Amino acid sequence: MFLWNQLKVQAAAQPDKRALICGDATLTYSQFAARAERIAQGWLRQGIRPGDRIALHLRNSIELATGYYACFAAGFVAVPVNTRLTPEEIAYVLEHSGSRAYIAQADLRIPTPVPSLELDFSTLAETATLPVPSADDPALLLYTSGTTARPKGVTHSQRTLAGNVSYMEAWGLKPDDHTLLFTAMVHASGAIMLLMSSLWMGATVTIVPIFDPATVLDTWERSGATFYMSLPTLVRGLLMEQKARPRRITTGRLVICGGDTVPVPLQQEYAATFGHAIVEGFGMTEGLPTLANHPDNNRPGSMGRPVGDVEIRAVDGELWMRGSGIATGYWGHPPFEDGWLKTGDLVEIDADGFVWFRGRKKEIIVRGGSNISPQEVEETLYQHPAVAEAGVIGEPDTYWGEVVLAFVALRNGYAVSAEELIAFSRQHLAEYKCPERVLFLPVLPKGPTGKVQRRALKDLRTEAAAS
Repeated sequence: MFLWNQLKVQAAAQPDKRALICGDATLTYSQFAARAERIAQGWLRQGIRPGDRIALHLRNSIELATGYYACFAAGFVAVPVNTRLTPEEIAYVLEHSGSRAYIAQADLRIPTPVPSLELDFSTLAETATLPVPSADDPALLLYTSGTTARPKGVTHSQRTLAGNVSYMEAWGLKPDDHTLLFTAMVHASGAIMLLMSSLWMGATVTIVPIFDPATVLDTWERSGATFYMSLPTLVRGLLMEQKARPRRITTGRLVICGGDTVPVPLQQEYAATFGHAIVEGFGMTEGLPTLANHPDNNRPGSMGRPVGDVEIRAVDGELWMRGSGIATGYWGHPPFEDGWLKTGDLVEIDADGFVWFRGRKKEIIVRGGSNISPQEVEETLYQHPAVAEAGVIGEPDTYWGEVVLAFVALRNGYAVSAEELIAFSRQHLAEYKCPERVLFLPVLPKGPTGKVQRRALKDLRTEAAAS
């Protein structure tokens, strides 16, 4: 069964139950399904066809949720656009995905040759039977940074989306849960793990448009939410706010934290502050949650155990995963070989099946749960006329986990400050991708082929920190 079919099942079974809440706005299951269908019908009338990609450039909102389900209803492919990207980066996503239409909030919209559509909730004079997509048709295209310079389009089909929500069901999400959604709905965790899985189960979802610790805690106290997923950086913000101005929060039942390693002291501090455990889980844009702890079976510090039908292997220490919720592959590339996703994470698997993180085979930087490609940042620095060589690595940070550290060698006769290079980066990259620090060297260390060696740069950083 696909997500759209399941939404119609819920709308028929419990038409008056609240599906979505955002501020003062509320939609029941029957209202939400009707809105999504009306929008899908309107887009079909404007010439959009099954398989066409529709870019959704919106913040957390009922409108974004409706846009997703309108796409699922008619077999369109939803392409959420990260609201933190620059116009240059957004243009790449639209071009690479071949988006046929672009939907954006007024203050986010950029000039683009891609035609704009609207979320029109008006009643249509007539309706037609919606197309029925097949299980393996693409349904969701999520762009994520990897080891390449440009983000990759992770392709989820109708089948893999259903597989992902089955993982949440196996993990313990229940129809009577109330989900608090404050992570970005343009990412896999907010879109699939929280929104789509909750609606599949028939739960209620309260959406917080923009993360603000005070707003999140006030909303949690008011709503009585029982479940949410967060990132370590966001949890630290919630802890600081709760200690500064305690709320009466007693309804938390199932809380998972991921996106980066979750230190055991942070888990302990959370439990002491909020009175319930937060457990660590693991997932990727390519599939989530694939590993998870559970309050009744928790190994603090581990990534958890496989969820649902997820199979795992450690091949030369690298975690490989396969299952019904794993993405089919990357847009424009062949499917994953035999269904196995090679995560690039180095792990150990203990005798009880718990997975322990041991490092990253990839060189991506994870800042607050967001992947950053070193090569993408380097290519931006190379656009500056003063830069002869650039090398980018992650630098440990107590709050973000990692931040971007850039090493730069300048061209002869040129001068530029670290602050100027950081400001230059902000003109081309989302702020979270920009260097926090820039260190200058006469030349950067290179290998036999002339490629800058990031491992050597990490050693330099370690030596500098120790001196």
